[in-house]
Amino acid sequence: MAADPVDPAAVAARLTAPVAGPVLWANEVTSTNDLLAARARRGAPEGVVMGADHQTAGRGRRGRVWEDGAGQALLFSVLLRPPMPPAGAGLLPIVAAVGAAEGLAAHGVPVRIGWPNDLLLGDRKLAGILCEIAAGPDRVDWAVIGIGINVAAAPRLTGGRWRPAAVADVAGAGASRGDLLVAVLTALSARVAAWYAGDTTGVLAAFAGMDALAGRPVTVGAPDGEVTGTGAGLAEDGALRVVLPDGSERRLTGGEVTGVDGAA
Repeated sequence: MAADPVDPAAVAARLTAPVAGPVLWANEVTSTNDLLAARARRGAPEGVVMGADHQTAGRGRRGRVWEDGAGQALLFSVLLRPPMPPAGAGLLPIVAAVGAAEGLAAHGVPVRIGWPNDLLLGDRKLAGILCEIAAGPDRVDWAVIGIGINVAAAPRLTGGRWRPAAVADVAGAGASRGDLLVAVLTALSARVAAWYAGDTTGVLAAFAGMDALAGRPVTVGAPDGEVTGTGAGLAEDGALRVVLPDGSERRLTGGEVTGVDGAA
């Protein structure tokens, strides 16, 4: 058993819709995202949270391996059923990142966001987010948000862009994993509820206040080749805006930041 165990029933009792549980927790699983997606396909309701003390096949973006020490991280996935067409779901990674960041901030962990899915403590990676969506032509069927937060220690991430960090690196951040999980899920639920109600300006403004790339020289691996310029915030649809050396602007809805000036 983990030294800092998560009590799923106690966590669920403190949650509110749309992320209201139930909360399922295991000592070890392959991937919380994969297992929750399987439940989604079988009709599981919105709000289910699946977490584990250790993943044997945890995944990041682009097929990377997410590595963790057993009981040293928060590893969990959340099931949503967004009431919108697929075109409206593009902001999901932004909503997820802002919600998770606000939950951590509530416990004295001041993170910034590296578009689209990295939560950074300074220029070190504290957490990662992986969003997966299943949709038909007219509506989103389900979405799974997977979140991994280094709490007690920060293992090395295979192929990771950033050096790792952990909540324990922040002086005074002594909250239990259960309390941190409640804080993140509560803030995430509030952001999801606002998004469902049509609020996009609020989440974009919140992102702007935590944007780790704005005003910094960046290099982005885009589907059609590498893009180098200066980060200029987000467009209305969550795309990354990059000002190119000639003064023109490129908007990227996909890709990965591979270089940031000043980041170690």
